Amino acid sequence: MRPIIYSESKLGFLLRLLAYSFIYGTIFINWIDLFAGPAHVPGYHLWLTAMYFLPFIVVLVFRGLEDWELTLGFGLFTSLMNDLLYYIVGRYVFGIPVNLSEWYRCQLLPVCDKPIQFDFLLLRLKPYPYLMPLSIYSRIVVVYLLLRRWWRGVELRRGEGEWKRHTVEDPTPEPDEVDWEELTGWGG
Repeated sequence: MRPIIYSESKLGFLLRLLAYSFIYGTIFINWIDLFAGPAHVPGYHLWLTAMYFLPFIVVLVFRGLEDWELTLGFGLFTSLMNDLLYYIVGRYVFGIPVNLSEWYRCQLLPVCDKPIQFDFLLLRLKPYPYLMPLSIYSRIVVVYLLLRRWWRGVELRRGEGEWKRHTVEDPTPEPDEVDWEELTGWGG
């Protein structure tokens, strides 16, 4: 029996990955971020970054390195769900009291005065206030461009049920493939 991943449409495949990435980032990653956090795990942000991409490595296993855009794009989309929905999940799912307008002001505008620190084990960063909004907006653009690149670079072969990469072939026929009689109208 053929895996479902190969028998569905390209759009269906993309939408399933999008839904999975949304749920994974919104529920699972935010739960980890809310309750494990940097205080409990050395190198927490390095580990969290790996967790964004881990489930999408399966795409590379089944589809090959040609579809790296999906792994990178959906890993970044998962990180966006973490950054954009962190306190919404905390407040409405886990009951953590937080001022959402203040939090979104820090996430989306370069005006945050709350000190944060990213722990990448051997490297600890204290970013400037404008880096989080810049990171969010740039990831949105990069996710769009990666998924658009993948969408345009893959086609579904009808009847065979598997995707292949677009390749640009030279439409110029080889000299021995040209019908010179038809081309010139000269009979031999």
